Amino acid sequence: MSAPAIEKKCRIPEILAPAGDIEALKAAIKGGADAIYLGVGEFNARQGATNFTLENLEESIDLAHSYNVLVFLALNIPVKEHELPLVFEIVDRSYVMGIDAVIIEDLGLVDILHHRYPDLPLHISTQVTVHNTAGVHFLEQMGVSRVILSRELTTNELKHIIENTDLSAEIFVHGALCYSYSGRCLFSSFITDRSANRGACAQPCRRRYRVFVDGRDVSNLIGGLYPISCAELCTLGGIKEILNTGVESLKIEGRMKKPEYVTASSRAYKTAVEKVCASGKNLEETELLAMKKELAKLFYRGFTDGFVLGADDVTHAKYSSNYGVLLGKVKEIRYGEHIAGIKMLLEDNVHVNDGVSINTNTKMLGSKVNAIELLNRNKVERAEKGTTVILQISSKTAKAVRTGDEVYLSTDIELLDDLQKLEMIKLPVVIHVRAFKDQPLSLKVTENRCTVEYIDEYLIQEAKSAPTTQDQIRKAIDKLGDTPYYAGSIVIEADNGIFIPVGVLTSARRSALEKLRHNVLQSSKRTSTFSQISDTSSCTYNLSTESSEQKNEKKLLSVEVCDVGSLFLAARNGADIVYLPIDCFEELFQENNSEALQEIKTKGVEVVFITPQITHDHEMEVLKPLFTAVKNVGYKLACSNLGTVQLAMELNMPFTAQKEFNIFNSHTVSCFYTCGAYRVTLSSELNLEEIENVCKALETCKYPGQLEILVHGRELMLITNNDLLGPAAARKLLGEDSEAYLEDQQGNEFPVKRIGNRTLIYDSNVLNMVEHVGQLLSSGVHVLRLDLSLYKGKAIRDITRNYRLALDKKRVKPIFYKGEMVSSGHFFKGV
Repeated sequence: MSAPAIEKKCRIPEILAPAGDIEALKAAIKGGADAIYLGVGEFNARQGATNFTLENLEESIDLAHSYNVLVFLALNIPVKEHELPLVFEIVDRSYVMGIDAVIIEDLGLVDILHHRYPDLPLHISTQVTVHNTAGVHFLEQMGVSRVILSRELTTNELKHIIENTDLSAEIFVHGALCYSYSGRCLFSSFITDRSANRGACAQPCRRRYRVFVDGRDVSNLIGGLYPISCAELCTLGGIKEILNTGVESLKIEGRMKKPEYVTASSRAYKTAVEKVCASGKNLEETELLAMKKELAKLFYRGFTDGFVLGADDVTHAKYSSNYGVLLGKVKEIRYGEHIAGIKMLLEDNVHVNDGVSINTNTKMLGSKVNAIELLNRNKVERAEKGTTVILQISSKTAKAVRTGDEVYLSTDIELLDDLQKLEMIKLPVVIHVRAFKDQPLSLKVTENRCTVEYIDEYLIQEAKSAPTTQDQIRKAIDKLGDTPYYAGSIVIEADNGIFIPVGVLTSARRSALEKLRHNVLQSSKRTSTFSQISDTSSCTYNLSTESSEQKNEKKLLSVEVCDVGSLFLAARNGADIVYLPIDCFEELFQENNSEALQEIKTKGVEVVFITPQITHDHEMEVLKPLFTAVKNVGYKLACSNLGTVQLAMELNMPFTAQKEFNIFNSHTVSCFYTCGAYRVTLSSELNLEEIENVCKALETCKYPGQLEILVHGRELMLITNNDLLGPAAARKLLGEDSEAYLEDQQGNEFPVKRIGNRTLIYDSNVLNMVEHVGQLLSSGVHVLRLDLSLYKGKAIRDITRNYRLALDKKRVKPIFYKGEMVSSGHFFKGV
């Protein structure tokens, strides 16, 4: 009988597990992970994890390598100018210790590290928001080996990208989901000063909000109090479809979760991929449900298949924190002086000291199960599904409980105990023993990666009385103890009638295994190149006479608008540069606009067409002819993702690298200049001092490009594939000109826009730096940008004029609009 077709072509992907500390690293090995990813100090996207230090990193790498598990260093944040030396030191020391790859967000670092460490694999973080084929082609030219693709891609989109590119692909398959496209969220940064992009997310998406459309509260249509809180990603039900994409690494989120979670999730996905590869079919329903239930007991706020498997809505508006699996509903509450009991029919097993969450009418409340009482009043340590019991819980919690409330099992101590007792998965070795009279004892040990031979000093002697048998030799050699190995097979070649003391066999076995481990670990060690990277100059751009003339020392004012009429308005009121959405291209060149267009052209106003932040492959196909049309009339582009940058490069079109790239340092600026950018907009998360540091670092290079910063407007907090306003649109409550917003519990209003099925959420405050223009210009930037895309008519005129006056060093008057709260952003604080 022939094997299933999938078995012939199925390549089992790597299971990549999170490690927030050394215990989680061990837990990943227990679960069968092929690789783990970890962070050092604060230079990673999980500052809240314990993380590792340079002092304990090598020990951790060695432990993982001993068990044939790879270790990736997560350096997945944008790096500030003054932080670069320390980051280079971390990378260099990790390189020497034998790190297997570095996960990077900062493209400036990618360029440097690829040239300094050509043998060090570089993986591009999901924070770079790579979501189209062209974006991967861009990275292919940078020397990276793997890209972690956006969570918003479907299996069909993944398959198309993987089949048409050369890089290894990795995707997230389990764990917490960001509501926003990763790398595109400023929500936490601007409302709490804790940057998600820098690993300090305060998770504002997990908070309560109400949704309003044209003043009407439509929250009831969303299905809960947490409309932008995502469920946990769980793709166990679609492993076959995921494997068919050709993805090489399946990543589990959870560097801030407990070790038992890491073990269970690693084990579940390892088991799933092996079974699906062998059978060619997805898991059977009963096995799938059992796996999901176990994972839900470790962390659960609803599961979603994710966009990857075709889900349209990945949120879980019911509740935003971990609450576990359903245990039953409260039938009766019994109150005592210090304890209380809730009567219920169990839908799962429960133990004394388990943790429960109860969904009360105010909020989810937790309690420990202090005792379990049966209806005959007997107390038991454990009760099984289908039993009616009285659970003794905290009397304080019980005060808020009502009949009918749902009770969830949030901590299963038996499961935790079982997972904790698991041992790290050992590797098989073949041990070949040679024991011949008058020759030294010899042990040859072979592991998949290495073979060593150990020759002992002991010369084999002829037995004077009781000879050493092969069974005795085998028994002594087979005791591998707490090493990373077990004896897959033991081959013994020996003379008859010999004598070998057990202590000699034990010592020889120990020495042979130590030699094997030493050789395995040494094979990944490298030589430092730190002395060679002391020069961290960002002057790598090749200047030409033509390009050096592009630089204009005059300070410029740029204005972003949303329509053609606003473009002309901004241009007539002092804008030197106007950014216009590329979908307005055809309208701009209609005959009725020709006179106005010629007018601003004569004035020397530069018009730049903004390309969309997110452009999946089918959207890129629509953009290509627009790019060509823009080039043919001699205009320029503003790009916000690597796919549109790649397309601009292919067409040899100069472009502005937008702030969405989160550019923090001169090396990343240099990277974009090298790719054809003539203007780079720095990250909105930099403060004035940090902006000045970037400008100074670039001054000596005499770059032709311009540096731009956003100084006015509502920051776009996030962009998501989740259609928040879809339910309102489906009920005809959302018109083309409707105004929608989220309202938090403090009454702050965050404007919401719907573009297709995507949702854009803006800051409740308006950035307004008109009174600080002098300080802004003294930082060294060339262009001040106003984002007036949410404004119309008079407001565009007045705000643009005001900044023109400020740039011309004339007196300005503060402009405030009703209901607007203003902010100075991060200019005087940073993140």
